[in-house]
Amino acid sequence: MINSPSFFWLLFVVLGFPLSILVLGESILNLRRQKGKLLEPVLALRNLVLPTLVLYIVLSKVIGWEDENIFVKLAETFMWISIIYTSLTFLNLFLFKSAQAGSWQSKVPEIFLDTGRFFLVLVGVAIVLSTVWGQNLGSLVAALGVGSLVIGLALQDSLGNIFSGIVLLFERPFQLGDWIKVGETAGKVKEITWRSVHLSTKAGDVVIVPNSELSKGRVTNLNLPTPTFEMNIVLDYSCDDPPNKVKSVILEAALGLEGVLSTPPPRVVTRQYGDFSIKYLAMIYLPDFSYELTIKDRFLTRLWYVNKRAGLTMPYPTSTSFEYHPTSISLEKQTEIARKSLLAIPAVSKLDPELLDILSSQGVWLDYARDEVVISQGEVLKGMYLVISGTANLLVTDKSDHQQIIAKVSEGEFFAEKASLLTEQNSDFTVKAIEDITVLFLNKSAIRLMLEDSLSSHLVHELGDLMELRRRTLDDLN
Repeated sequence: MINSPSFFWLLFVVLGFPLSILVLGESILNLRRQKGKLLEPVLALRNLVLPTLVLYIVLSKVIGWEDENIFVKLAETFMWISIIYTSLTFLNLFLFKSAQAGSWQSKVPEIFLDTGRFFLVLVGVAIVLSTVWGQNLGSLVAALGVGSLVIGLALQDSLGNIFSGIVLLFERPFQLGDWIKVGETAGKVKEITWRSVHLSTKAGDVVIVPNSELSKGRVTNLNLPTPTFEMNIVLDYSCDDPPNKVKSVILEAALGLEGVLSTPPPRVVTRQYGDFSIKYLAMIYLPDFSYELTIKDRFLTRLWYVNKRAGLTMPYPTSTSFEYHPTSISLEKQTEIARKSLLAIPAVSKLDPELLDILSSQGVWLDYARDEVVISQGEVLKGMYLVISGTANLLVTDKSDHQQIIAKVSEGEFFAEKASLLTEQNSDFTVKAIEDITVLFLNKSAIRLMLEDSLSSHLVHELGDLMELRRRTLDDLN
């Protein structure tokens, strides 16, 4: 029995197979712990090649069945298919998956590799059919050719999408996560399949674009060469408004807006003279295209307040017919509200009535939008502000470059009180509106009139106490 050829095959099956399974099993455990690249081919070797090899040996060498036996042929077929698949897995690992970044191997799409591997497996299967089963490949190829022609004609559009998808994946004009524009549709690439590309729009919809449409049409990649997106907004202003003033006001609305890049800085250019207005082009730079709707809303909202403070006019379209009903507060009403607000402050209410009338009429009403900065830390103070309505935070930047809230001001309260010193003073804090806020601005001439009044001693003491209180708060933070 020992001298029998089948004895050595039986010995391999009884001892070699279990030992091989044990060694490969330990190798797989180590590869999983270390996340090794050889895990997939070693798994194929253990789970596919080794069992089919042992089955073929048992049937043909140990039992001794002839090669023409149907079960021997099946076992040999599965064995060779397993060997071909595992060999291609090793080849894919060493040629492509281990390739250095930037090499041509690393740029080959995964779907293209899977397709190539699939066709190589088909070639291997054809060779197995010829050698193991003795099939005539010529007739098989002819039959496949006719069948492929019929299928190709029936699936012409689908196959066009598939091949277009392969070309797109190989060229890589965009990747997952890129914002692209196809025609009038802009969206974020969520999925790339053989047939189509799935885009997620800002509205939350999913648009499926066939690959054939992408290959024939014009596609704009909004993430290349950099994700930075230039948002262009055309604005109309009155022909009576000085262009340089208009440009500075537009930049004021854009600068400091959360989400707007400081590098490159926003730009404004005069675009053209219209029949009843001058058109300006505002170019605002965002981190990427996804910010466009949010930043456009914030910018246009803030621009209304900035225009109102600057006294600029954005004319209505000349084609629109409307009946204008003024809703803004008249100058007399503003003066009345300002006087009541001043009277609500105990230290100010004791001033001479004539002086209160002067302050009420000379004060300038200013409107600021929610989250807009009224005064920046370190800015030169040109006057004092009295809150007519709304609320604002007083913020200080600490040593860690974080902004800390030191106080809140609301209706009837002052800020920028250091301007009452009548010398050039810089603001110790930033004032940022919590909600839409209206303030009465008193310039230094108005402040001087208040302090020169014989009844202003209470006001002087109150301003001094306010400055001392906020100074102590600043000292505590530092």
